[in-house]
Amino acid sequence: MAKKLIIDCDPGIDDALALILAARVPDAQLLGLTTLAGNLPLSVTTGNATALAREIGLKPEILVWPGAAGPLQREFVDAGHIHGPRGLGNWHPEQDWSRVGLEHAVSFIARQASSYPGEITLVATGPLTNVALLLEYHAQEALHLAEVVFMGGALRVPGNVTPQAEFNIWADPEAAAAVLSSSLPLKMVGLDVTRQVLLTKSDLRRISKASILGVRAASMVEYYLDNLGVEGCPLHDPLALMAALRPELFGFKELPVQVETSGCYSRGATIIHPGAPGLPAAMTVDREACREWLISVFSKS
Repeated sequence: MAKKLIIDCDPGIDDALALILAARVPDAQLLGLTTLAGNLPLSVTTGNATALAREIGLKPEILVWPGAAGPLQREFVDAGHIHGPRGLGNWHPEQDWSRVGLEHAVSFIARQASSYPGEITLVATGPLTNVALLLEYHAQEALHLAEVVFMGGALRVPGNVTPQAEFNIWADPEAAAAVLSSSLPLKMVGLDVTRQVLLTKSDLRRISKASILGVRAASMVEYYLDNLGVEGCPLHDPLALMAALRPELFGFKELPVQVETSGCYSRGATIIHPGAPGLPAAMTVDREACREWLISVFSKS
C-alpha cells in the first residue's frame, strides 16, 4: 500500500529531486506540498513548487500550500548562491499559480493529519519553521502524524553553513529546537548520511537518456556541480524521502539530540546531549542501493 505523504519543502535543487522521486514511485501517495522560506524566499519556493507539480505530473487536485515566510525569530538568509537565483539551477519551468491552495500550510497539515490519523508521513526538506508552527497552533492534530522525517543536522560530521551547523537547522534554530524537544514521532536524516550518497556527471548521462524529466533533473545537478566546482552532488532531500519510503536502507540509532540556539559560532549545531529527548537519527546508509534506486527512478521513460 502506498504511504500517504506531505512534503514540506523549499525548492531548491535537491527538494526538486525529492519531488521528482516522490512522483515516480508507486509506494508514495502525495496528498499535497507545503512550502516555506528557506533556500529562497517563500514566493520563489512556492512558485517553484507549482512549476514542479505540473512538470512531474501531479494531479491538479494536489495543491501547493504556502507557509512560513521566514524564521520564528531570526532574519531570513537564503541559499540562492547554491541553487541559483530562481532556485532550480538552469531549469526555469513555468509557474502555475492555479495550483496554490488558499489555506496556510500549517492548517492544511493539521487538517490532513486529523482526516487520516496515524497514516501520514510528513517529510520536511527545509527549515523546521512550519513544523514548529504546527506544534504551536495545532498541537493535538500534530500528534496524529504517523512520522515526521526531516532532513537536517550534522552529528559526527562538519556542517555545511558553519563548521558546526547544517543549513536547515541553522536557518531557524529556534524552530528546530522546538521540534526536537517535542513528542512528535521524529526521524532525523542529516549530513552524516546525505554526504555519503552523491551524483556525478557520469550518473547524469544515465539519467538524461530516458526522458525529458531526466534531462531536467540532470541539468539541475549539473548546475550545482559546475557552480560549486565539485565532482559529486549530495542527495540531501532525496535521502529524507528515501528514509520515509525505504527505511531498511538506513541504520538508525536512538540518540539524545538538542539544538544550540545561542552563540555566534555554534548557532544551529545539533549536539548529542544526555539530557535531550531521544530520536532515531540516520548514522549509516547503503549508499550504492540508494544511489542506484534513485538513478533507476530518474531513468524511467
